[in-house]
Amino acid sequence: MAIVVLREPRKELSQDFGPGDPVDNIEAIHAAPADPDVSGDPDDRTFCGKSTLDMERVYYQPPGPGAAWLPANMQDWECRDCAAALRSQ
Repeated sequence: MAIVVLREPRKELSQDFGPGDPVDNIEAIHAAPADPDVSGDPDDRTFCGKSTLDMERVYYQPPGPGAAWLPANMQDWECRDCAAALRSQ
């Protein structure tokens, strides 16, 4: 099964209390099944059930069988529910 890795952004207000733009931070890294109709796009929901509409794609493919489903530098933000769902597949 093909998966798509997605970044769920977290919006925070500017720390300087000025007119600055919100700053993007990572809320979580999710996995979603690939859309069967559009190659490379995620399906409507992640494996944990969240909508993929406002998530950003992380261009990553595991290098081989048994490799982590997300990049090593993003493991601190791994969605545990997505990871559990992938392990049960």
